[in-house]
Amino acid sequence: MYEHYKKARDMSWKVLLECGINSLPVDLWKIAEHYHLRIHPYSRSSVTQLFREDVLQGDGFIVSLGDRKEIFLNDRIHSRPRRRFTVAHELGHGILNHDIGVIHYRNNENDSQTDTQELEANIFARDILMPATVLAALDIHTPEEIMNLCDVSRRSAEIRAERMEELYQRNVFNRHPEERKVREAFYRFIQINKK
Repeated sequence: MYEHYKKARDMSWKVLLECGINSLPVDLWKIAEHYHLRIHPYSRSSVTQLFREDVLQGDGFIVSLGDRKEIFLNDRIHSRPRRRFTVAHELGHGILNHDIGVIHYRNNENDSQTDTQELEANIFARDILMPATVLAALDIHTPEEIMNLCDVSRRSAEIRAERMEELYQRNVFNRHPEERKVREAFYRFIQINKK
């Protein structure tokens, strides 16, 4: 299980660095553009007519259409933070080169997935949207602080806050060179937003 966690976590650092992300909330469309992944709201896509109704009730999904990976986002979900997590999750599937031949539509924000690809996509989304090294540098602890800073839902922020407390207790920040590079990339943002 740790290998899947590590794979997704390490890829999140690589993506933040490759895309020049240096502030929160993270610009997911910049990441999508960098990796040539297009995002389509359900309401503006005629392609969604080809999918089963149960798929369309979910938050979103990624699929291969021709030689491209395309993300479809249920824009009938009115929570912008939840839609952001969905986009980050689906970006994770695309960037981690998961098998997207079968549609796995996202329909919750819990991180208790047993499917390894779903687990990796959730970890990737969490670490892209709420990088631990940045939150630690800002001494962020509460779900409310995370929600405001990262533009994520309460549920995502609660899950992240719980994990951050474990990391604070173990003091395991910036041990990996890539994580240190992420902290450096966010240096100016951290200085401006320190408590």
